[in-house]
Amino acid sequence: MATAVPLIRSSLLAEFPALVVELGGNLEEILEEARLSLEQIEQPTLLIPFDKQVRLLQIAAQQCSCEHFALELARRQDMAVFGALSILTVQAGSVGHALQMFGRYLHYSVQAVRLEIREQGGLVFFVVDSPFVIAAGSDQFWDHAVALQCTVIRMVCGDSWAPRSTFLRRAEPREAGPYSRYFRCAVAFGSDFSGLVFPQEVLERPISGAIDAVPQQLQQYLRSTYEGDFLEQVRRVINSLLPTHNCTAASVANCMGYSQRTLQRKLASEQTGFQQQLDKVRSELAISYLQEPLFSLTDITELLGFAESGVFTRSFKRWFGVTPSKWRSRRFA
Repeated sequence: MATAVPLIRSSLLAEFPALVVELGGNLEEILEEARLSLEQIEQPTLLIPFDKQVRLLQIAAQQCSCEHFALELARRQDMAVFGALSILTVQAGSVGHALQMFGRYLHYSVQAVRLEIREQGGLVFFVVDSPFVIAAGSDQFWDHAVALQCTVIRMVCGDSWAPRSTFLRRAEPREAGPYSRYFRCAVAFGSDFSGLVFPQEVLERPISGAIDAVPQQLQQYLRSTYEGDFLEQVRRVINSLLPTHNCTAASVANCMGYSQRTLQRKLASEQTGFQQQLDKVRSELAISYLQEPLFSLTDITELLGFAESGVFTRSFKRWFGVTPSKWRSRRFA
């Protein structure tokens, strides 16, 4: 994507408030210093500036006097933080396929991060990287990114899985014990890359039966967070699936644990339909994205799951009576 302002889904901060309180930190002060609100980080499908998310983790680690804060955060999270992307991973036939699919779609939710699978000498180097300067100087960013990498692989390989070794760009902490315990292997600090290393044969394994828990985790999260609001649950799933270009009634129903017929029946009982909800989410997001000046129309087309910019333009004109370019020019006139 061409955008110069990387964004990240706030779902990656799930459990953050609870962890800060548990560690004795002042949540209000931390949020104020990072220039974020509790409402922003508690809306899981919201896109927030990457630099604020990185700064939030750094501030929290310092105020809570917990050098491995990001590890503790990742320990409390599961695949549900990746939203509907986690459901796509479930559908893979092998560990290698699952990781490739995950890496392919991750950048739509975490624009500042890229994953790469390198195979060399019988080993796999599963590398996480970011071209942004703020990431390079953040210990907490690298900790959190690699810890969540490990979460993903443990989900597709089984919880007993451990890498052969873990590499982190960050400087060695005062206490390395929490790191070796979390990753269950030797951890090299001050490395020239961040990621996990494991035998190549792991890629050929079928995905673990533990992955079956992922849809239930997402569904439980949706129903507990938006209890009694079925349409909001539907819209949240649509929001997560849009950038994958796989946002259909069937895929949304699958994520929510329904058959397509049941989904359509429940929508009908709310006097609406799938296309209406799809248009509602797209139109609201379109306005939000157009207010970010450095988002190109191509960026927005991808984020909204349209095949090409022309289709987005026609849809936008149908919703609002003007083209997105004209709407933007009026907004910033």
